Amino acid sequence: LSPPGFLISRCCLPLFKAKPGKAKRVRTIFSSEQLARLEQEFARQQYLVGQERCLLASSLHLTEEQVKVWFQNRRIKWRKQSLEQQQAKLAKMGLATPQR
Repeated sequence: LSPPGFLISRCCLPLFKAKPGKAKRVRTIFSSEQLARLEQEFARQQYLVGQERCLLASSLHLTEEQVKVWFQNRRIKWRKQSLEQQQAKLAKMGLATPQR
């Protein structure tokens, strides 16, 4: 069971086997408090390693792997947003390049 105030990331249905011996990974559902703290840490620094990641994961009742993957995904989202902002600025100046 999860601590009070945290959502359980497992569903009631049985896991489907992706490969023999391997269960399909269940998507983590983060609470709003966890997301707020993760975003706060991301704003402070985009890369979290070692003991910092361990401490953050522990304080949020998450695994280090969940924190690591969240940061990886957030960096991808940040790069995409930065690229879109750059393209919007170029478009205003009439220098836009076609999007891929």
